[in-house]
Amino acid sequence: MNDTVICEPSEIELWVSGNNLDRVKWKGSDITGEDTLRRINAYISTSTTFYVSNRVLDSENLIVNGDFEAGNQGFTSNYWSSCFQGSMPQGSYCISARTDTYWSTWKSCTDRTNPGVGKMFVTDGAIVPDEEIWCQTVDVEQNNDYALSVWITPVLNLNNAVLQFTINSDTVGKTFSAKPAECEWNEFFEIWNSGLNTSAEICITNENRASNGNDFALDDISLNKVCYEEDSVRITLVDSIVFKLNEDTLICPGDTVFLSADKTFNSNYYYEWSTGDPGKTITISEPDIYYLKITHSSGCFGADTIKVGRIGDPVSALYEDTTVCLSIKGGLALNPGSAKWVIWNHPNGIDTSETFTAKTPGMYDVTLYNGTNCFVSDRMEIKDFCATELFIPNSFTPNGDNLNETFGAEAVETYRYHLKIINRFGKIVFESYDLNKRWTGDNAPQGTYVYHLDYRQVTKELGVLQNFRKVGTVTLIR
Repeated sequence: MNDTVICEPSEIELWVSGNNLDRVKWKGSDITGEDTLRRINAYISTSTTFYVSNRVLDSENLIVNGDFEAGNQGFTSNYWSSCFQGSMPQGSYCISARTDTYWSTWKSCTDRTNPGVGKMFVTDGAIVPDEEIWCQTVDVEQNNDYALSVWITPVLNLNNAVLQFTINSDTVGKTFSAKPAECEWNEFFEIWNSGLNTSAEICITNENRASNGNDFALDDISLNKVCYEEDSVRITLVDSIVFKLNEDTLICPGDTVFLSADKTFNSNYYYEWSTGDPGKTITISEPDIYYLKITHSSGCFGADTIKVGRIGDPVSALYEDTTVCLSIKGGLALNPGSAKWVIWNHPNGIDTSETFTAKTPGMYDVTLYNGTNCFVSDRMEIKDFCATELFIPNSFTPNGDNLNETFGAEAVETYRYHLKIINRFGKIVFESYDLNKRWTGDNAPQGTYVYHLDYRQVTKELGVLQNFRKVGTVTLIR
C-alpha cells in the first residue's frame, strides 16, 4: 500500500501484499480490529504513520519431537505418563493417536496434521496450578527473536485449560485458553527475545484448578528463529477545507458585487468558480447561484455557494393629479409606496421622509430607491381649489336696463360646469359649459323654463371635489 492522502477523518482500510506473509503485525493508532491480518481497518483523525512487520520463521524447528510422532521422549513433565483406557487419572498424560479411549465422555479428537494416525499429547489436567505439563531445553542464539507456538484442543468442553508459556522460569506472554469447540485445533504463540541467553528451558504450565473438565490435547509445539520484514505507510489527513462565501444577497441591474471566501489558502490550493474564473475574488453583476470549489493539490476540496437574487423595483403608490382645497384639508398626505429610500422634490424644496404632507399647490416629484439601479420616479400635480358656494336665481329680466339681464349660476368659480335650459316642449333652448357664459333669453318668449345644472366644487367639510346637481325653474320676464 502506498502513502495515502485522505480528505476528512474516516475509517480506512490498510493492507500489505507480498510473499510468505506468515505473521503480520501492525502498529499504529486507532486500529479498529485485529492487528495481525493482512488487511486491517483504522480510524484516521490526524496524520499518522502505520508500521507493519512480517515475521518470517526459520524453517528449522528447535523443538525435538514437538509433534510427538516419536512418542514419549524428548521432553519432561510434572505429569506422569498413564495410558489407562477408560479412567485416565488427573495429572497424567498419554502420547496417543486418539482421545476418546481414556474417558467415555471425551470426544474422539485426532492429530492436527495427520488425523487418525499421527500422535498428540492427551491429558487430564491436574488441579495443582503452575505444574509443568511439558518442558524441553534447547540452545538459542543471543539477542534474537523466537516464535514459540503450540496447538491445543479441548476433548471435553468443561472448565477448559488455562495454559501459560514460561522460558527459564519467566512467564512469556499472557495465559491462553482452549477454545470451546471440542476437537477444533487452535494455535497460541508468543514472540520471545533471547537477550543474553544461550539456552532456553521452555515449559507449558496449567493454571486451571478445576477438578471436573480441564481435559485437552496438545500438538505441534515449535520454536523457530524469527526474521522480520518491515514497511510503513503514511496516511496524511488534509485539514478540512471549510470556508464561507458572502451571505446570500440581492442586487439591482448594473450593480457589481465582489465575491470571495472568508479564508485565504496558500499556493497548494487552487480556486475554481462556476464562472470559470481561477482567482480568489470575482466580480459579478447578474443574479445567479455562484459556486466556488477550492481544491488542495492532493485532490481534497471544499465548496460553498451563494445565491445572488434580483432586487425588485419599487412600485409607486402616488396619487394621480388631484384638486383639493388645501386650506380646508390642512394639506394633502402623500404616500409614495414602499422603498428603502424616498426622495421628494416639491415646490418648497427636497424631503426624504417616507410620507409627506403637501400644503402648497404645484408639482410633486418622488423617486423611490431599493438600490442604486433599482428605482422608480413619479409625479403628481396638486391644484388648490376652494370654491364651495353656488347660487341660482329663479328669474331674470332681459329688458335692456342692465339689471338682471342674464341667467346662470352665481359662484366664485366651479371646477366643472354644465347648464341646460329646457322649454315647456322639452327642447333644450340653451346650453353652457362655462360659468361665465350665461343665458340672455334671446328669441325666447316670456315664461317659465326648467334648468339642469351639473357642477363640481369642493365640500365645506372635507375640502375635496364633489359632483353636485341642481334642477329647478327659472322665469323669463320681459
